[in-house]
Amino acid sequence: MGEEREPGGEQESPLSGAGLRDRKLVRAGGTVRRPAGPWTPSVHHLLGQLRAQGLELVPRPLGRDEAGREVLSFLPGRDQGWPFIAEILAPAGAAELGRVAARLRRALAGYRCPPDARWQFAAGAPGPGEAIQHGDLGPWNLLWGDDGRVTGVLDWDYAHPGDPGFDTGHLAWFTVPLMDDERARARGFPAPPDRAARLAAFAAGTGLPEAALVAAALAAQAEYERRVITRAAADGEWAGFARRGFHRLAARDRAWTLARFGGGRDPGP
Repeated sequence: MGEEREPGGEQESPLSGAGLRDRKLVRAGGTVRRPAGPWTPSVHHLLGQLRAQGLELVPRPLGRDEAGREVLSFLPGRDQGWPFIAEILAPAGAAELGRVAARLRRALAGYRCPPDARWQFAAGAPGPGEAIQHGDLGPWNLLWGDDGRVTGVLDWDYAHPGDPGFDTGHLAWFTVPLMDDERARARGFPAPPDRAARLAAFAAGTGLPEAALVAAALAAQAEYERRVITRAAADGEWAGFARRGFHRLAARDRAWTLARFGGGRDPGP
């Protein structure tokens, strides 16, 4: 891994993760630097308030450096890798992810958003029935410790007001996983997952009924399909997602979920 000097003279080391794109992340000492956007001040306000609530899973916002990049505290841990690491494949990992989703849901529900907030794909504070959401809460944005617990929730650039259940449903989608065996195998499940057991473990972690999680996942799959389609025309990254057919994959997963869990229960093979 190469190193270079940042404007302040501190050594920088490029960081690579499990995401779909190069986010130009570098580590400099105890900080992470990355390109900023017009939404960065609102994201930093959100992160600062979550940290003030005691949510140590999110990075501490530290402003910008001399190059105009955002600066965040470095969070230790291992990313999910590809395919998924053993912690995610284990039943205990499904329960841990449910607990993380619940912690974030509670913390975000208590966030007091300024009315002039600016987000990447929205503006303002949540409306009635809404809350700020992470917007991309998947295994690829989580860090894990050696004790099998999640140590960090990363990449808040997609945060914006919306359905308070989106993050939980989105994470359940990929944790259970609510997709066919071919798609699950590509993510590292060596055999067809025991989805009923994994859904039960995730539900126990969240404290929500299994049927409510299935409904949230179905809504997240539909919403993600809509986002790919509507954002592709205006955003280069999302245009890439559309070219890779992510909207069609979301629709395929939703059809599978409806067929397998339509009533909120897994009828078995």
